[in-house]
Amino acid sequence: MKHVLSFLVVVLSTVGISFASSVEPDIRYRTIIYYYPEKVDIDTSLLVEKFKQFDMVDELPESASKPVLSHKIIKDLKASYPVPDASYLAYFGRGLDKGQVTRIEKSNLAIIIDIAYPYNLSFAGLREATNSLYQFSESSGGVIWDSETRELFTPLAWKEQRIDSWGGSMPNVRDHTVIHAYKNNEGVRAITLGMVKFGLPDIVVNDFSWSSNRSMGSLINLVAQSIAEGASLTKDGDLELNIGNLVETEYKTALIPTLKKNAESKLLIQTGEGKWEEGDPNNYIIELLFQNIKGKSLSEKHESLLSSLFGSEDNISYVQHNSLIMAASQRAKEKLNGLRSDFNEGLDPGKFIQVKAPFTTPEGGTEWMWVEVLSWKDNVITGLLKNEPYSIPNLKGGAEVTVNQTDIFDYIINFPDGTSEGNETGALIEKYQK
Repeated sequence: MKHVLSFLVVVLSTVGISFASSVEPDIRYRTIIYYYPEKVDIDTSLLVEKFKQFDMVDELPESASKPVLSHKIIKDLKASYPVPDASYLAYFGRGLDKGQVTRIEKSNLAIIIDIAYPYNLSFAGLREATNSLYQFSESSGGVIWDSETRELFTPLAWKEQRIDSWGGSMPNVRDHTVIHAYKNNEGVRAITLGMVKFGLPDIVVNDFSWSSNRSMGSLINLVAQSIAEGASLTKDGDLELNIGNLVETEYKTALIPTLKKNAESKLLIQTGEGKWEEGDPNNYIIELLFQNIKGKSLSEKHESLLSSLFGSEDNISYVQHNSLIMAASQRAKEKLNGLRSDFNEGLDPGKFIQVKAPFTTPEGGTEWMWVEVLSWKDNVITGLLKNEPYSIPNLKGGAEVTVNQTDIFDYIINFPDGTSEGNETGALIEKYQK
Protein backbone atom coordinates (compact mmCIF):
# COMPACT_ATOMS: atom_id res chain seq x y z
CA MET A 1 0.00 0.00 0.00
CA LYS A 2 1.57 3.27 -1.07
CA HIS A 3 1.47 6.44 0.99
CA VAL A 4 1.22 10.14 0.22
CA LEU A 5 4.38 12.22 0.49
CA SER A 6 7.07 9.82 -0.64
CA PHE A 7 9.16 12.94 -0.29
CA LEU A 8 8.34 16.53 0.55
CA VAL A 9 8.28 19.21 -2.10
CA VAL A 10 8.33 22.83 -1.05
CA VAL A 11 6.43 25.19 -3.29
CA LEU A 12 7.70 28.74 -3.57
CA SER A 13 5.09 31.47 -3.36
CA THR A 14 4.94 35.17 -2.65
CA VAL A 15 4.33 34.55 1.06
CA GLY A 16 6.98 31.92 1.63
CA ILE A 17 7.28 28.18 1.24
CA SER A 18 4.40 25.79 1.97
CA PHE A 19 4.32 22.08 2.69
CA ALA A 20 2.77 20.26 -0.25
CA SER A 21 2.91 16.99 -2.14
CA SER A 22 3.48 16.63 -5.85
CA VAL A 23 4.54 12.98 -5.94
CA GLU A 24 1.18 11.66 -4.73
CA PRO A 25 -1.93 13.69 -5.62
CA ASP A 26 -4.01 11.84 -3.06
CA ILE A 27 -4.18 10.79 0.59
CA ARG A 28 -4.53 7.14 1.52
CA TYR A 29 -4.42 5.03 4.65
CA ARG A 30 -5.70 1.80 6.15
CA THR A 31 -8.09 0.97 8.96
CA ILE A 32 -9.01 -2.48 10.28
CA ILE A 33 -12.28 -3.33 12.01
CA TYR A 34 -11.80 -6.27 14.39
CA TYR A 35 -14.72 -8.33 15.67
CA TYR A 36 -15.26 -10.27 18.88
CA PRO A 37 -15.01 -14.07 18.47
CA GLU A 38 -18.78 -14.64 18.47
CA LYS A 39 -19.03 -12.68 15.20
CA VAL A 40 -18.85 -15.08 12.22
CA ASP A 41 -19.72 -12.96 9.18
CA ILE A 42 -19.77 -9.34 7.93
CA ASP A 43 -22.60 -7.73 6.00
CA THR A 44 -20.72 -5.78 3.33
CA SER A 45 -23.92 -4.02 2.24
CA LEU A 46 -23.63 -2.14 5.51
CA LEU A 47 -20.25 -0.87 4.34
CA VAL A 48 -21.84 0.61 1.21
CA GLU A 49 -24.62 2.15 3.30
CA LYS A 50 -22.30 3.85 5.82
CA PHE A 51 -19.66 5.03 3.31
CA LYS A 52 -22.10 6.86 1.04
CA GLN A 53 -19.50 9.40 -0.14
CA PHE A 54 -16.97 6.74 -1.23
CA ASP A 55 -16.98 4.71 -4.43
CA MET A 56 -16.36 1.02 -3.78
CA VAL A 57 -13.44 -0.41 -5.81
CA ASP A 58 -11.72 -3.79 -5.85
CA GLU A 59 -8.32 -2.14 -5.42
CA LEU A 60 -7.27 1.44 -4.82
CA PRO A 61 -6.19 3.12 -8.07
CA GLU A 62 -2.72 4.58 -8.58
CA SER A 63 -4.27 8.02 -8.24
CA ALA A 64 -7.61 8.79 -6.59
CA SER A 65 -9.44 11.67 -8.25
CA LYS A 66 -12.43 11.15 -5.93
CA PRO A 67 -13.03 9.39 -2.57
CA VAL A 68 -12.71 5.62 -3.00
CA LEU A 69 -12.66 2.59 -0.73
CA SER A 70 -11.55 -0.99 -1.09
CA HIS A 71 -12.07 -3.73 1.49
CA LYS A 72 -10.97 -7.24 2.27
CA ILE A 73 -12.40 -9.68 4.82
CA ILE A 74 -9.81 -11.61 6.82
CA LYS A 75 -10.62 -14.83 8.70
CA ASP A 76 -7.11 -16.01 9.57
CA LEU A 77 -5.85 -13.15 11.72
CA LYS A 78 -2.98 -14.99 13.39
CA ALA A 79 -1.33 -15.55 10.03
CA SER A 80 -1.80 -12.01 8.81
CA TYR A 81 -3.22 -9.23 11.00
CA PRO A 82 -3.32 -10.37 14.64
CA VAL A 83 -4.86 -8.15 17.29
CA PRO A 84 -2.14 -6.52 19.45
CA ASP A 85 -1.66 -8.25 22.80
CA ALA A 86 -2.92 -7.03 26.18
CA SER A 87 0.40 -5.46 27.17
CA TYR A 88 0.29 -3.27 24.06
CA LEU A 89 -3.38 -2.39 24.46
CA ALA A 90 -2.72 -1.31 28.05
CA TYR A 91 -1.05 1.73 26.47
CA PHE A 92 -2.76 2.04 23.10
CA GLY A 93 -6.21 0.60 23.64
CA ARG A 94 -8.83 3.37 23.76
CA GLY A 95 -12.02 2.74 25.73
CA LEU A 96 -11.48 -1.02 26.08
CA ASP A 97 -11.93 -2.59 29.51
CA LYS A 98 -10.03 -5.72 30.55
CA GLY A 99 -12.88 -7.99 29.52
CA GLN A 100 -13.05 -6.46 26.06
CA VAL A 101 -9.28 -6.78 25.65
CA THR A 102 -9.42 -10.48 26.58
CA ARG A 103 -12.26 -11.07 24.13
CA ILE A 104 -10.87 -9.12 21.18
CA GLU A 105 -7.50 -10.89 21.50
CA LYS A 106 -9.39 -14.04 20.45
CA SER A 107 -10.80 -12.37 17.34
CA ASN A 108 -10.87 -14.50 14.20
CA LEU A 109 -12.63 -12.03 11.91
CA ALA A 110 -11.72 -8.57 10.60
CA ILE A 111 -12.29 -6.33 7.62
CA ILE A 112 -9.47 -4.25 6.15
CA ILE A 113 -10.64 -0.90 4.82
CA ASP A 114 -8.31 1.05 2.53
CA ILE A 115 -9.33 4.65 1.89
CA ALA A 116 -8.10 7.23 -0.61
CA TYR A 117 -9.23 10.71 -1.63
CA PRO A 118 -7.69 13.69 -3.44
CA TYR A 119 -5.25 15.91 -1.60
CA ASN A 120 -7.56 18.92 -2.01
CA LEU A 121 -10.18 17.08 0.07
CA SER A 122 -7.75 16.65 2.98
CA PHE A 123 -10.00 17.79 5.85
CA ALA A 124 -13.34 16.96 4.25
CA GLY A 125 -12.15 13.48 3.27
CA LEU A 126 -10.78 12.72 6.71
CA ARG A 127 -13.95 13.94 8.39
CA GLU A 128 -16.18 11.86 6.15
CA ALA A 129 -14.00 8.77 6.60
CA THR A 130 -13.87 9.25 10.37
CA ASN A 131 -17.65 9.55 10.64
CA SER A 132 -18.26 6.60 8.32
CA LEU A 133 -15.84 4.36 10.22
CA TYR A 134 -17.67 5.15 13.44
CA GLN A 135 -21.09 4.42 11.94
CA PHE A 136 -19.93 1.17 10.35
CA SER A 137 -18.12 -0.15 13.44
CA GLU A 138 -20.99 0.83 15.73
CA SER A 139 -23.57 -0.86 13.50
CA SER A 140 -21.52 -3.99 12.82
CA GLY A 141 -20.23 -4.44 16.38
CA GLY A 142 -16.51 -4.07 15.77
CA VAL A 143 -13.59 -2.10 17.21
CA ILE A 144 -11.45 0.23 15.11
CA TRP A 145 -7.72 -0.18 14.52
CA ASP A 146 -6.04 2.98 13.21
CA SER A 147 -3.06 1.60 11.27
CA GLU A 148 -1.36 5.00 11.14
CA THR A 149 -1.48 5.87 14.87
CA ARG A 150 -1.44 2.17 15.91
CA GLU A 151 -4.33 2.52 18.35
CA LEU A 152 -7.39 0.31 18.91
CA PHE A 153 -10.67 2.15 19.67
CA THR A 154 -14.12 1.16 20.79
CA PRO A 155 -16.66 3.02 18.63
CA LEU A 156 -17.54 5.30 21.57
CA ALA A 157 -13.90 6.19 22.24
CA TRP A 158 -13.42 6.86 18.51
CA LYS A 159 -16.42 9.18 18.49
CA GLU A 160 -15.30 11.07 21.59
CA GLN A 161 -11.73 11.61 20.41
CA ARG A 162 -12.01 11.80 16.65
CA ILE A 163 -15.46 13.28 16.02
CA ASP A 164 -16.87 15.23 18.98
CA SER A 165 -13.98 17.72 19.20
CA TRP A 166 -14.22 18.57 15.49
CA GLY A 167 -16.49 21.60 15.80
CA GLY A 168 -15.83 23.59 12.62
CA SER A 169 -14.08 22.98 9.33
CA MET A 170 -10.64 22.80 10.97
CA PRO A 171 -9.73 19.61 12.89
CA ASN A 172 -7.69 19.36 16.07
CA VAL A 173 -4.70 17.53 14.61
CA ARG A 174 -3.58 16.06 17.94
CA ASP A 175 -6.89 14.15 18.17
CA HIS A 176 -5.98 12.27 14.97
CA THR A 177 -2.29 11.67 15.68
CA VAL A 178 -0.07 10.34 18.45
CA ILE A 179 3.48 11.06 19.58
CA HIS A 180 5.82 8.18 20.40
CA ALA A 181 8.74 9.13 22.67
CA TYR A 182 11.53 6.74 23.55
CA LYS A 183 15.15 6.61 24.64
CA ASN A 184 17.45 6.80 21.64
CA ASN A 185 21.21 6.70 22.24
CA GLU A 186 21.92 9.35 24.90
CA GLY A 187 18.69 11.32 24.54
CA VAL A 188 14.98 11.00 23.89
CA ARG A 189 13.46 10.90 20.42
CA ALA A 190 9.82 11.85 19.79
CA ILE A 191 7.94 11.39 16.53
CA THR A 192 4.35 11.81 15.39
CA LEU A 193 2.29 9.09 13.77
CA GLY A 194 -0.75 9.84 11.68
CA MET A 195 0.09 13.04 9.81
CA VAL A 196 -0.19 11.14 6.53
CA LYS A 197 -3.98 11.30 7.00
CA PHE A 198 -3.70 15.05 6.36
CA GLY A 199 -1.28 14.59 3.46
CA LEU A 200 1.44 16.17 5.61
CA PRO A 201 4.86 15.07 6.91
CA ASP A 202 5.34 13.55 10.33
CA ILE A 203 7.46 15.52 12.80
CA VAL A 204 10.48 14.38 14.82
CA VAL A 205 12.61 15.92 17.58
CA ASN A 206 15.87 14.27 18.59
CA ASP A 207 18.15 14.27 21.63
CA PHE A 208 16.16 15.96 24.36
CA SER A 209 15.74 14.94 28.01
CA TRP A 210 12.81 13.18 29.66
CA SER A 211 12.05 16.23 31.81
CA SER A 212 11.28 18.15 28.59
CA ASN A 213 8.99 15.43 27.22
CA ARG A 214 5.66 17.13 27.98
CA SER A 215 6.79 20.54 26.75
CA MET A 216 8.36 19.00 23.65
CA GLY A 217 5.10 17.18 23.00
CA SER A 218 3.29 20.51 23.19
CA LEU A 219 5.73 21.97 20.67
CA ILE A 220 5.25 19.05 18.27
CA ASN A 221 1.47 19.36 18.53
CA LEU A 222 1.73 23.09 17.84
CA VAL A 223 3.88 22.47 14.75
CA ALA A 224 1.45 19.79 13.52
CA GLN A 225 -1.56 22.07 13.97
CA SER A 226 0.28 25.01 12.41
CA ILE A 227 1.31 23.22 9.22
CA ALA A 228 -2.19 21.75 8.89
CA GLU A 229 -3.53 25.31 9.04
CA GLY A 230 -1.08 26.45 6.36
CA ALA A 231 1.92 27.79 8.29
CA SER A 232 4.75 28.50 5.87
CA LEU A 233 8.51 28.24 5.78
CA THR A 234 10.72 31.26 5.28
CA LYS A 235 13.31 31.19 2.51
CA ASP A 236 15.86 30.18 5.16
CA GLY A 237 13.85 27.08 6.03
CA ASP A 238 12.41 28.39 9.31
CA LEU A 239 8.85 27.51 10.24
CA GLU A 240 6.71 30.40 11.43
CA LEU A 241 4.79 29.55 14.62
CA ASN A 242 2.15 31.98 15.85
CA ILE A 243 -0.30 30.76 18.48
CA GLY A 244 -2.40 33.90 18.14
CA ASN A 245 -3.04 33.23 14.44
CA LEU A 246 -4.38 29.71 14.95
CA VAL A 247 -7.98 29.02 14.03
CA GLU A 248 -10.34 29.08 17.03
CA THR A 249 -10.54 25.31 17.51
CA GLU A 250 -10.72 23.42 20.81
CA TYR A 251 -6.96 22.98 20.45
CA LYS A 252 -6.30 26.72 20.64
CA THR A 253 -8.93 27.19 23.34
CA ALA A 254 -7.17 24.60 25.52
CA LEU A 255 -3.66 25.88 24.75
CA ILE A 256 -4.07 29.59 25.53
CA PRO A 257 -4.76 29.19 29.30
CA THR A 258 -1.58 27.10 29.72
CA LEU A 259 0.71 29.88 28.49
CA LYS A 260 2.65 31.78 31.16
CA LYS A 261 2.55 35.57 31.31
CA ASN A 262 6.00 35.88 29.71
CA ALA A 263 5.17 33.59 26.77
CA GLU A 264 6.16 35.04 23.40
CA SER A 265 3.64 32.76 21.59
CA LYS A 266 5.33 33.55 18.25
CA LEU A 267 8.74 32.57 16.89
CA LEU A 268 10.67 30.86 14.11
CA ILE A 269 12.06 27.34 14.33
CA GLN A 270 14.33 25.76 11.74
CA THR A 271 13.31 22.51 10.08
CA GLY A 272 15.11 19.94 7.97
CA GLU A 273 14.62 16.52 6.45
CA GLY A 274 14.22 13.90 9.19
CA LYS A 275 16.07 10.60 9.15
CA TRP A 276 13.75 7.59 8.96
CA GLU A 277 14.31 4.92 11.62
CA GLU A 278 12.84 1.48 12.18
CA GLY A 279 9.30 1.81 13.52
CA ASP A 280 8.73 5.27 12.04
CA PRO A 281 5.62 5.94 9.93
CA ASN A 282 5.85 5.25 6.20
CA ASN A 283 5.81 8.95 5.42
CA TYR A 284 8.11 11.88 4.82
CA ILE A 285 9.54 13.23 8.10
CA ILE A 286 10.60 16.74 9.03
CA GLU A 287 12.93 17.35 11.96
CA LEU A 288 12.82 20.37 14.27
CA LEU A 289 16.45 21.52 14.40
CA PHE A 290 16.71 24.50 16.83
CA GLN A 291 19.80 25.80 14.98
CA ASN A 292 18.46 29.35 14.94
CA ILE A 293 17.82 29.39 18.72
CA LYS A 294 20.32 30.95 21.14
CA GLY A 295 22.25 28.57 23.39
CA LYS A 296 25.69 26.99 23.78
CA SER A 297 24.36 23.44 23.61
CA LEU A 298 21.35 21.68 22.10
CA SER A 299 19.76 21.27 25.53
CA GLU A 300 20.12 25.02 26.19
CA LYS A 301 18.48 25.70 22.82
CA HIS A 302 15.63 23.34 23.73
CA GLU A 303 15.13 25.06 27.08
CA SER A 304 15.33 28.52 25.51
CA LEU A 305 12.75 27.85 22.80
CA LEU A 306 10.27 26.07 25.06
CA SER A 307 10.53 28.79 27.72
CA SER A 308 10.14 31.54 25.16
CA LEU A 309 7.22 30.01 23.29
CA PHE A 310 5.15 28.77 26.22
CA GLY A 311 6.56 30.99 28.97
CA SER A 312 8.20 29.92 32.22
CA GLU A 313 8.01 30.53 35.95
CA ASP A 314 11.05 30.25 38.18
CA ASN A 315 10.37 31.50 41.69
CA ILE A 316 13.27 32.26 43.99
CA SER A 317 12.74 31.61 47.70
CA TYR A 318 14.64 33.19 50.59
CA VAL A 319 14.29 31.12 53.75
CA GLN A 320 16.47 30.10 56.69
CA HIS A 321 17.05 26.34 56.81
CA ASN A 322 15.49 25.46 60.17
CA SER A 323 15.68 22.12 61.98
CA LEU A 324 12.60 20.69 60.22
CA ILE A 325 13.95 21.52 56.77
CA MET A 326 17.37 20.12 57.62
CA ALA A 327 15.83 16.93 59.00
CA ALA A 328 13.85 16.48 55.76
CA SER A 329 17.03 17.05 53.76
CA GLN A 330 18.86 14.43 55.80
CA ARG A 331 16.10 11.89 55.07
CA ALA A 332 16.50 12.67 51.37
CA LYS A 333 20.30 12.27 51.56
CA GLU A 334 19.88 8.81 53.09
CA LYS A 335 18.00 7.67 49.97
CA LEU A 336 20.56 8.89 47.44
CA ASN A 337 22.64 5.70 47.34
CA GLY A 338 19.52 3.73 46.52
CA LEU A 339 18.54 6.22 43.84
CA ARG A 340 22.01 5.96 42.33
CA SER A 341 21.66 2.17 42.13
CA ASP A 342 18.21 2.46 40.56
CA PHE A 343 19.48 4.95 38.01
CA ASN A 344 22.46 2.84 36.98
CA GLU A 345 20.34 -0.31 36.72
CA GLY A 346 18.18 1.57 34.21
CA LEU A 347 14.98 3.56 34.74
CA ASP A 348 11.72 2.78 32.99
CA PRO A 349 11.00 4.91 29.88
CA GLY A 350 9.69 8.31 30.91
CA LYS A 351 10.98 8.05 34.48
CA PHE A 352 13.73 10.47 35.51
CA ILE A 353 15.43 11.80 38.65
CA GLN A 354 16.20 15.37 39.60
CA VAL A 355 18.45 16.46 42.46
CA LYS A 356 18.68 19.85 44.15
CA ALA A 357 22.28 21.06 44.12
CA PRO A 358 24.14 24.23 45.22
CA PHE A 359 25.70 26.69 42.77
CA THR A 360 27.98 29.50 43.87
CA THR A 361 26.95 33.04 42.88
CA PRO A 362 29.51 35.70 41.84
CA GLU A 363 28.98 37.34 45.25
CA GLY A 364 29.93 34.13 47.05
CA GLY A 365 26.39 33.10 47.98
CA THR A 366 24.56 29.88 47.11
CA GLU A 367 21.71 29.37 44.67
CA TRP A 368 19.99 26.00 44.92
CA MET A 369 18.67 24.60 41.64
CA TRP A 370 17.32 21.38 40.21
CA VAL A 371 19.42 19.14 37.96
CA GLU A 372 18.06 16.28 35.83
CA VAL A 373 20.44 13.33 36.23
CA LEU A 374 22.13 12.12 33.04
CA SER A 375 24.91 10.06 34.65
CA TRP A 376 25.75 9.11 38.24
CA LYS A 377 29.19 7.60 38.79
CA ASP A 378 30.22 7.17 42.41
CA ASN A 379 29.55 10.61 43.95
CA VAL A 380 29.74 12.54 40.66
CA ILE A 381 26.43 13.50 39.05
CA THR A 382 26.24 14.99 35.57
CA GLY A 383 22.96 16.47 34.45
CA LEU A 384 20.98 19.27 32.87
CA LEU A 385 20.14 22.41 34.80
CA LYS A 386 16.34 22.67 34.99
CA ASN A 387 16.06 26.19 36.44
CA GLU A 388 16.99 29.54 34.95
CA PRO A 389 19.66 30.95 37.34
CA TYR A 390 18.69 34.15 39.12
CA SER A 391 22.11 35.31 40.33
CA ILE A 392 24.57 33.51 38.02
CA PRO A 393 24.60 35.33 34.66
CA ASN A 394 27.05 32.98 32.89
CA LEU A 395 24.87 29.91 33.53
CA LYS A 396 21.69 29.12 31.59
CA GLY A 397 18.82 26.70 31.99
CA GLY A 398 19.49 23.52 30.00
CA ALA A 399 23.26 23.73 30.56
CA GLU A 400 25.10 20.51 31.36
CA VAL A 401 26.54 20.70 34.86
CA THR A 402 28.42 18.45 37.29
CA VAL A 403 27.59 18.27 41.00
CA ASN A 404 28.64 16.10 43.94
CA GLN A 405 26.30 13.69 45.67
CA THR A 406 27.51 14.86 49.08
CA ASP A 407 26.19 18.35 48.32
CA ILE A 408 22.69 17.25 47.28
CA PHE A 409 19.89 18.76 49.38
CA ASP A 410 16.86 16.88 48.05
CA TYR A 411 15.57 14.78 45.14
CA ILE A 412 12.48 14.27 42.97
CA ILE A 413 11.59 11.03 41.20
CA ASN A 414 9.34 11.84 38.22
CA PHE A 415 7.12 9.09 36.82
CA PRO A 416 5.78 8.73 33.25
CA ASP A 417 2.19 9.47 34.33
CA GLY A 418 3.19 12.92 35.61
CA THR A 419 3.27 12.04 39.30
CA SER A 420 6.38 12.48 41.43
CA GLU A 421 7.96 11.45 44.71
CA GLY A 422 10.30 13.42 46.98
CA ASN A 423 10.98 17.15 47.46
CA GLU A 424 9.83 17.04 51.08
CA THR A 425 12.00 20.08 51.76
CA GLY A 426 10.17 22.03 49.06
CA ALA A 427 6.86 21.84 50.91
CA LEU A 428 8.54 23.04 54.11
CA ILE A 429 10.37 25.88 52.36
CA GLU A 430 7.08 27.04 50.84
CA LYS A 431 5.47 26.91 54.27
CA TYR A 432 8.14 28.90 56.12
CA GLN A 433 8.67 31.60 53.54
CA LYS A 434 5.06 32.75 53.92
